[in-house]
Amino acid sequence: MLDTNEFDPLAVENVGVTLAVELLERPLQKMPPEAFNGAGVYALYYSGDHDAYAALRHLDEGRFKYPIYIGKAAGESAKQGFSPNGSGERKLHGRIGEHARSIQAVQNLELDDFRCRYLVLNDAYISLAESVMIRMFRPPWNGMSFGSKVVGKNRMTGEPGLWDALHPGRGGRPAGSQRADQAAQLIARRSAELSQDLADPTLLRMYQRVMKFV
Repeated sequence: MLDTNEFDPLAVENVGVTLAVELLERPLQKMPPEAFNGAGVYALYYSGDHDAYAALRHLDEGRFKYPIYIGKAAGESAKQGFSPNGSGERKLHGRIGEHARSIQAVQNLELDDFRCRYLVLNDAYISLAESVMIRMFRPPWNGMSFGSKVVGKNRMTGEPGLWDALHPGRGGRPAGSQRADQAAQLIARRSAELSQDLADPTLLRMYQRVMKFV
């Protein structure tokens, strides 16, 4: 049966799919990429042999389809309201560079095993693009304190954040913890979820549309 519903190109669902496809069609780059100006969103990918990522590695099969982390870097106007002009500063490049230094600092990851994609955007679209990508792909590192710009530890116990527990070595952050097992379990669970359909029908429909282009 044909779908006779009128297509709205400006519906949030359709804009979200467009942004996700545009990001995922960008070429893979080493970390950090060559310098460029602008704000926007990015996706990081891992192809190394750390045991915690065995399930993700098996699912991905070296195709760089499933990001390990998705983030954003807003422009200088983000807190000042809408601006029709893009950022003239290296906001996005700088953020990816921060992540590259974090990875280089730890004991059990190699920067050469990582790649990134990025999409320069106006601030009006950045948060939507990041949110759509995170909801659809459920990247293992999101929510594990990897992207935190401050010392990642539990204020009550002094324990490191989950990412630092699994990958100790970042300067100024507590090292080593039994939470490493908790971090590995979280990564395994999120990797397993990628082979399951999303519960939200709108997100599932968006994901299926996006994956046609990946």
